Amino acid sequence: MRNFGGTERLNGFQAASYDGWRRTKFLQMGFFRFLPTLKSARSMPEFSNPLIEEAAAFVSQRWPHQPELGIILGTGSGGVADQLEVEQAIPYSEIPGFVRSTAVGHHGQVICGRLGELRTIAMQGRFHRYEGWSFDQMVLPTQMMIQLGIRAMAVTNAAGGVDPRMQVGDLILLDSHIDLLSYWAGNQNSLIDRQCERPQVLGDQAYDPDWLALAQESAARHRVRCRPGTYLALHGPNYETRAEYRMVRRMGADVVGMSTVPEVCIASQFGVPVLAISVVTNVARPDALTETSGDAVVHAAKDVEQSLRLVIQESATAFLGRTGTPAAI
Repeated sequence: MRNFGGTERLNGFQAASYDGWRRTKFLQMGFFRFLPTLKSARSMPEFSNPLIEEAAAFVSQRWPHQPELGIILGTGSGGVADQLEVEQAIPYSEIPGFVRSTAVGHHGQVICGRLGELRTIAMQGRFHRYEGWSFDQMVLPTQMMIQLGIRAMAVTNAAGGVDPRMQVGDLILLDSHIDLLSYWAGNQNSLIDRQCERPQVLGDQAYDPDWLALAQESAARHRVRCRPGTYLALHGPNYETRAEYRMVRRMGADVVGMSTVPEVCIASQFGVPVLAISVVTNVARPDALTETSGDAVVHAAKDVEQSLRLVIQESATAFLGRTGTPAAI
């Protein structure tokens, strides 16, 4: 892994001090644009957290295959994993280093099998900062999948739409994000308290444009409402006030949620292409704000599970078939 000045190793991901991060941004503005694309130049995993290898070894014992596709399923979308040709299901409680997923609509197990032609490993549920977990605990499933050798990763989440033209059930294909989650300093494990920054990410290259285009084509074929958009990540777990919804939209976001960005950053750091999809489970109209509940969010996400699976399966199959992306080792 490349190590630029001012950086330090920190429990399984490469973090930078502010000065080091600032110098890195200048480097990115210069020669980074001449480097090979992420799809052709993969950084090999160099995780320092021993739990990552232990978790990967445990899963490999139960399911001795190298996955091509990794999936992280958000609130209400866990049923997508049930549509795999399931070969092994492993509760999070059995995997070394994995904590409990306590959020509504998160089943808390690893599903291994096939999604169409692709060997796939899917996380039925994720870990959030608002549940009290550290950054390292949140991204451990992503790091484990990279260690197992995934070639690409699809990430889903349930999100609030801040464009009143949206409808519940719309799919937003993320092409950028605004990270207000990584800098929250509300507990001892926060990134700010540890005086470090998020992993190095080459901007919006974290979201693969070729895969996104294939996902749009798949959605159009099946008449699924979708569009590209920007995700804003907050800490949560509260639903936003009308003032916060106005702020989110003025900042340039299309949807708002409480996850996804840490997993995308880690995958991007190791050159793993990402498709991130937000399911719009409520639409914010600040002047006529209605109550939102966890159960309503889960039900809204479940209603589009089939569409979500089709878009992920078709686009991932086409994307991996075209790229021949080398697997991590």
